[in-house]
Amino acid sequence: MRSQKAERLFYIVNYLDNHETVTAAELARHCQTSIRSIYRDMRVLEEIGYYYTNEGRQGYKLISKPVESPQNLTFEEWMALILYPFVSGNITSEKHPHYLAYRSGLEKIGGKVHNNKSVQPISAQIGERILFQDQYYNSNHVEIMPLLVQAIAQNISIQVSYFSMHRNEMSYRKLDPYYLIPRGGQLYVIAFCHLRKEVRVFRLNRVRSIQLTEAHYQIPKSFSISDFLANRWSIFAEEMEPISFIVKFQKEISRYIYEYDFYTDTILEEQEDGSLLLKTKVKSKLEFLRWIRSFGTSAEVIEPATIRKELQREFEEMVKTYQK
Repeated sequence: MRSQKAERLFYIVNYLDNHETVTAAELARHCQTSIRSIYRDMRVLEEIGYYYTNEGRQGYKLISKPVESPQNLTFEEWMALILYPFVSGNITSEKHPHYLAYRSGLEKIGGKVHNNKSVQPISAQIGERILFQDQYYNSNHVEIMPLLVQAIAQNISIQVSYFSMHRNEMSYRKLDPYYLIPRGGQLYVIAFCHLRKEVRVFRLNRVRSIQLTEAHYQIPKSFSISDFLANRWSIFAEEMEPISFIVKFQKEISRYIYEYDFYTDTILEEQEDGSLLLKTKVKSKLEFLRWIRSFGTSAEVIEPATIRKELQREFEEMVKTYQK
């Protein structure tokens, strides 16, 4: 739930920043959540300094970002107080590269700085609501994350060195970072790649270095993050068109399937014998089948027949392997 909250807040801020006005219903569709959740999210954004007006039927209009502060906080100080503690490790340690900005920001707003053991990041109650889970933390995030968050907040293009696992090589790219998304224990950057001339997905822990450029960008009004992520089981999409799946889960595990957060439209139908049918359409065949395999013989692909045959051959090969 925390990762979903953080994801939605990034969505909403970027959407407001790139649209003149937007309604709660539009944001709800954009974030694939309820209008009531959007109302709560807007209150959270207001608490951390995003000011907006309600233009009636036209919806919300962003009028001020928290960079401009009545306490004369610098951008770096504000980021150190509000966002960095939640995405880049223990900022209350003097070893943290942005500790000094954090401390000076506290002093400006009258915070009482004690010692490293007792001081807590400001707005801890907000942090509990939008905190990225610990599993998303990676050692290189301390250096990478602050610059990335700044680039997203200010629409600044970045230069990165990126390790491609598929090609087993380093590449150097200019990116326009649109969104930062947590999925499956990792953070991903949705960005326009100037090298490939298209919007692509980059796994954050494969970014080896990052530099801010002097160039600024705007997310095209034609770009919809909801459309981009549609029919992706998690984050990647290797298929041009979605594949319709029907999967049967045995009774003993069916109740656990209800606990999963599905990122694409998914229908669950309970059967008379207690088993469960899952129906979905995904462009992420590899990700989806990896998830299905994790249930072993408790999950059975019913459709499509071609993939059912593919898995049958795979399991037959596995049996041969274990019979050696």
